[in-house]
Amino acid sequence: MNGGLSLKLTMQQIGYALIILLGCLSFAIFLTINSVWLFDLNIHALHLSAATGMSAERMHEEYLRMINYIQNPLTHSLNFKYFISSPNGLQHFKDVRHLVIFNNVMAVIFVPVSFVLVRRLNKKSLTWMLLTPIKTVVIFSLVIVSIMIVNFEQVFIYFHELLFRNSDWIFDPDLDPVINMLPDTFFFECFTLFFIVFLALHLWLYILAKKSLRSEPPLKSTRSGKQ
Repeated sequence: MNGGLSLKLTMQQIGYALIILLGCLSFAIFLTINSVWLFDLNIHALHLSAATGMSAERMHEEYLRMINYIQNPLTHSLNFKYFISSPNGLQHFKDVRHLVIFNNVMAVIFVPVSFVLVRRLNKKSLTWMLLTPIKTVVIFSLVIVSIMIVNFEQVFIYFHELLFRNSDWIFDPDLDPVINMLPDTFFFECFTLFFIVFLALHLWLYILAKKSLRSEPPLKSTRSGKQ
């Protein structure tokens, strides 16, 4: 009887954790992609005008065009005003677009569902069920962050090889000069922002889980459910 109850509890934990993980993941990705302010900060910090021969205003325009294309389902083509593009470069943006729109759909579904689920668990003082999944996700994330700090280039390459089945993501600056305003340092900052948001969400969940653990001990809650 206890074994069956324990298995049911474990399956619930996994189910809740997966839903909330997808909510946090899709939200952090969405927020990172739409952080145009980060690009604007880097225009001056990374001397992108010197790298592109273009004014900050024009680069800002081009970046907005790119962001609009990769996530707006009503925009069907990417037409830079000041940059030329190769067929392979445009294909890569198209591949990125598919992934980003998929993530946005996931966010629309799982962010509100996750919020409602966490709210219900918190009201019932059952948020403690998320403690083990939270610790697992955080440890795994910190391992990735550590590797990223040591060798971001390798992480960046593996990331692209994992998500894309071609080499279109390797841009030639002569054929796709837009890459000159997107240096590795900027992508490192994007990854960093993603993990800050993602881990901040899990810190919030961890605080809620610890509070529910103090207010409603797991064993007491399990016995109540059994009765």
